Amino acid sequence: MAVRQARVRTFLAQRTTRDGSSPALALLQVQKQQAALLTRQKVRAHGGSTSPLDAAWQPLGPSSIVSPLYGKLTGRVTAIALDPNDLTGNTAYIGTTGGGVWKSTNAAGPLSSVTFKPLTDTLPVFSADAGSGTIPSLSIGAVAVQPVPNPVVLAGTGDPNDATDSLYGEGLLRSADGGLTWTLVTDSHDGATGNHSLTGLATAGLAWSTATPTLVVAALSTSPESAIVNAAGSSSVPGLYYSTDAGVTWQMSTIYDGGTVVQQPAALGTAQSRNPATSVVWDAQRNLFFAALRGHGYYSSSDGAGWTRLANQPGTGLTTANCPVGANGDGSSTCPIFRGTLAVQPANGDLYALTIDGNDNDQGLWQDLCNAGPGGSCASPSPTWGARIDNGALEVGSGSAEIVQGNYNLSLAASPAPSGGTLLFAGTVDLYRCSLASGASSCMLRDTTNALNGCKAPAGVAPAQHAIVATETSGAQFVLLGNDGGLWRSTDGVAETGPPCSASDAQHFDNLNGAIGAGGSLAEITGFAQDPGSAGTLLAGLGENGSAATTTATALAAWPQLAAGEGGYPQIDPNTPTNWFLAIGAGVNLTECALGSACSASDRPTTANLVVT
Repeated sequence: MAVRQARVRTFLAQRTTRDGSSPALALLQVQKQQAALLTRQKVRAHGGSTSPLDAAWQPLGPSSIVSPLYGKLTGRVTAIALDPNDLTGNTAYIGTTGGGVWKSTNAAGPLSSVTFKPLTDTLPVFSADAGSGTIPSLSIGAVAVQPVPNPVVLAGTGDPNDATDSLYGEGLLRSADGGLTWTLVTDSHDGATGNHSLTGLATAGLAWSTATPTLVVAALSTSPESAIVNAAGSSSVPGLYYSTDAGVTWQMSTIYDGGTVVQQPAALGTAQSRNPATSVVWDAQRNLFFAALRGHGYYSSSDGAGWTRLANQPGTGLTTANCPVGANGDGSSTCPIFRGTLAVQPANGDLYALTIDGNDNDQGLWQDLCNAGPGGSCASPSPTWGARIDNGALEVGSGSAEIVQGNYNLSLAASPAPSGGTLLFAGTVDLYRCSLASGASSCMLRDTTNALNGCKAPAGVAPAQHAIVATETSGAQFVLLGNDGGLWRSTDGVAETGPPCSASDAQHFDNLNGAIGAGGSLAEITGFAQDPGSAGTLLAGLGENGSAATTTATALAAWPQLAAGEGGYPQIDPNTPTNWFLAIGAGVNLTECALGSACSASDRPTTANLVVT
């Protein structure tokens, strides 16, 4: 895994300008020129008639993809946040890897009435002719809602999941009116050291303080796509940032490992550490922020401005010997934390951390019990991480400690249980759940979705779990789950007690992708083909959601999935349009169906229609 990641990054890093300047900034300059051009409204093409450059595009879909295994799919959901002012769980925001921010005001309501609406498709801040060169990324990595009435909503652009299609961001979006209007923060204001750009980074987390509700911290990371824009070579610096005015302005944090500086604002053009932050949470019981830094370990802060390394780390390998601070504060390749994720149980302050190294090897799911006394303070002011509670349940097994694609899908959530304990959810390829009694330090993690282990996904939930929120609403356990296929919910805390792969697993999940598809599309189109004789007949490669087709593209309807493998660049034979070709998976892997619009998922590749591999 580490070799593959290094190879991808080396390849992408070659896509730089000759003078070493940032292609991201060059792109912004081009966008400024485009904005100026659009103010003229019309251009003349090839000496012909004029045509407006601002003519509206018409959506063709797919609104969703109908999959035999998972039902309706939309696209990758990377972030979820509930409004803490709405105790019903109805007000929910989701961030998507290519479709911006969406909102529901009835997410916990009757399934048939749930709706989600896009918030960021047509706003001036996203408009190419708004007079600005900044066209914000529609790729969202994190969303967070301020814990006060009439809250500010923050959405961090840039997908932090470690995939080549995890698009970089252009800063932090801020809304003070529930998502109706947005402003964009593109850099931090660091006084004498200058402003550090957020362009080219990815947002791994946002956390608000409940003690000081105007205080918020952002964890900024990178992804292979960041190498395309040479983010590491510009003034863009991944790490931890904080705001004391509810996200209006931001500053770079200062981070220490003992007496050694890991991160601090440095003058532009000087050596600057670049340490991706992969998670951040607020623990109200301890009045502390906690964060994970790649190549370093776990850190805490009371004010978001100054951070120190935890004396006790959630993992036996995260020692100071394994994790020395390098030149300019850089992380160490020997430190077994490529990605770490954190969760806090809000009612009792118990803290959880899940970590993988650069080869996706499991470093453990660790628990710290707060054990608050009569005054509400935790027994220890700093976490001690007294128990590892996963027992290898998230690993491949058979001697392998790998968490499959843990660099891409790794998520945690902890919720109060009606019994006074905790419901803990861990997301990898599948969703795992365990119930802990109050004060307990052991549990059995149950795979609730079984997407890739031979059970054929009896729960009907798509794989690759990127975002989980869990909360208690009027005594019920409400869970929202975002993954490569879209959005699902559980209104009973996934309360299946049967053996693994039970057929009744499906009774504990609701597919919400129809609610998203009614408002638009989240589909990531890798490639498409059109029937030369029928404008409404389209084939599309949809990446992780396979390949799909329609004969009524203008209807913005659901498209049936033709193949579940990674969808690439399809083709329709211009001479015999009933011959459809799909590109599936990595490398050269082409399949053919000669039935045209009658092709279906049952016509999957066999030796009869396998063209090239």
